[in-house]
Amino acid sequence: MIFACPTCGASVEFRYDDSLVRVCDACRSTVLRSDRGIESLGRVADVTPIDSPLRLFADGKYNGAGFLLVGMSQIDHGAGGMWQEWYAKLDGGQWGWLTEAQGRFYMTFERPYPQLPRLHELRPGVSVPIGDRFYTVGEVTKASYRAAAGEIPYRYEPGAEFWYADLSDGMGGFATIDYNDGSEPPALYVGTQVNVGDLRISGGERPFAGEAPRRQADSLKCPNCGGKLELAAPDRAMRVGCPYCAHLISVEHGNLQILARLARRPPPEIPLGTKATFSEGEMTVIGYVQRSAYLGGLWYAFDEYLLFRPELGFRWLVNSDGHWSYVQPIAPGAVELGGEYDGVKFKLFQVAELRVDHVVGEFYWAVEVGERVVGEDYIAPPAMLSCESSRTEQQWSLSTYLTRRELLQAVPALKGRVGPAKGIGANQPYALHGVALVGTIIAVLMAGAGMARCGTAKNKVVATETFTLEPGAAPPLPKAADEPTTTSGAAPEPAGHIKFSRPFTLESGKNIEIELSADLYNNWGYVAVDLVNDKTGAVVSYDANLEYYSGVEDGDSWSEGSKGDSQVLGPMETGQYLVRIESQVGGNAAVQMRMTVHQDVFRLRWWLIAAGIVAFPFLLMWWHHAVHHKRKWEDAQLGYLPPSEGDL
Repeated sequence: MIFACPTCGASVEFRYDDSLVRVCDACRSTVLRSDRGIESLGRVADVTPIDSPLRLFADGKYNGAGFLLVGMSQIDHGAGGMWQEWYAKLDGGQWGWLTEAQGRFYMTFERPYPQLPRLHELRPGVSVPIGDRFYTVGEVTKASYRAAAGEIPYRYEPGAEFWYADLSDGMGGFATIDYNDGSEPPALYVGTQVNVGDLRISGGERPFAGEAPRRQADSLKCPNCGGKLELAAPDRAMRVGCPYCAHLISVEHGNLQILARLARRPPPEIPLGTKATFSEGEMTVIGYVQRSAYLGGLWYAFDEYLLFRPELGFRWLVNSDGHWSYVQPIAPGAVELGGEYDGVKFKLFQVAELRVDHVVGEFYWAVEVGERVVGEDYIAPPAMLSCESSRTEQQWSLSTYLTRRELLQAVPALKGRVGPAKGIGANQPYALHGVALVGTIIAVLMAGAGMARCGTAKNKVVATETFTLEPGAAPPLPKAADEPTTTSGAAPEPAGHIKFSRPFTLESGKNIEIELSADLYNNWGYVAVDLVNDKTGAVVSYDANLEYYSGVEDGDSWSEGSKGDSQVLGPMETGQYLVRIESQVGGNAAVQMRMTVHQDVFRLRWWLIAAGIVAFPFLLMWWHHAVHHKRKWEDAQLGYLPPSEGDL
């Protein structure tokens, strides 16, 4: 359907029956059609060239359905900056809103919902039920229509302001509540974040006249000193800190304006324009901001470097006291209450006010020196979740700790410039966590082996015997006729009394324990034990000293020594054995001694000794980790020291 523009008379074509506004290509008027005819709602500004993969009247695919981008608008954010909305007409007649902001794309569709919250009920971080899901509010603010092109499915008044809230479910789901100017009921738009490559965009034309937008770094001159300002993201930059004269400059929509004079500071460690390569690929350092955290009554400075790649968007590299982290944005709804993200539980580390102190380079938001937000950090080393909240917005990010080696691999320009780190970083992992894990595995295996051996040991009794140990020395054996008589030197030690056990059977491959217990009372005994193979005569010998004394002194009883002894011998070959005992005891009374022979016994004492030897270095590591943990949490802006951070 074609009409004459009410402003300039040029032809204005409406391709679809349910579109409401068409922007006149000739005079930039927004032409509204209704059942009363057509009218002009005013002229829009020229579309600002933005490097975008989307085109007016381009074709694409979404969930198997084709669509045509029939219109677009550029919308000014209330806090500065701009985003684009593209209006997609899908096969079957449905309208889709394809939003493009900071390198991310969202496809949403209007959905009727009878119980939307009121605007004053929302604030960043609040959870809102929509359908069968909960969405987290990320931003509540106002915006205004700036420029448009093509066909638009709603009443579009140039310069009109409206309030809105952006929400996310943390799983790719995205929603916007449009409160307009309050004169009409709010509208709900629900959809998902999309990969623009999956939309298979083809064809189309740019929604503005003139040359193609700048794809390489743009160049402007500082209005104060005339210095050349190289912009890596000219279509997204809002603020530039001049590196020559230290002035903060607004570059919104290509209009340069001096905002403030900055204090002169030493140049950043990483020069602007430096290339850096992280897990997401190569990026360029385009900005530097020094911020401070208010902790314990003092401001502590840290450095942030803004990284950029057109198809990826923005990332950050943060340096706090020599501890570096790579930072990626995440959706607010992705973090569950209490600090859980992607199945990992994070611990609250600190809450502090953050302040902007100095800026150099370009930035995608209206940064100002003195700007303040409230920051919360949750740690699960080597990761850290950070939330920055203002009155209108809440932003979450995920930091990954970089070792010195990883940092220098990512940013070779830092070689020779990186000094030693101070203290323990908030998300710095314990350096020996891998070794500690191995130690834990070894300890578990040893405990398992000990339990298994203890459970399978038979501790079988193969012989028991009771002997009477006679006092005094044994009578001497008769001398042979030719045996010489000792005439000099010390007298020989008297022989002991000799006893033999009954024969018993031993199995091969199993250890042997001989246990002795004597009825000693304020007496001593000496026993020489021989385990004899009855067939081969092979002997294994050992001796034992037994003594036990007790009494009462000053009303207190005392005792010392032991009435028993136990000796474990190695496995013997299968066969018949007997025990030969030669004994001596003190005093004048005979002593009863019991002997028990066990086979296949579990030696707990030796297992404990072996376990202690193996565990000792890991106990040292545990102590070292405890010191690491304590030093880290001493810097936390909290009133307690958590028992464990789980970073082993």
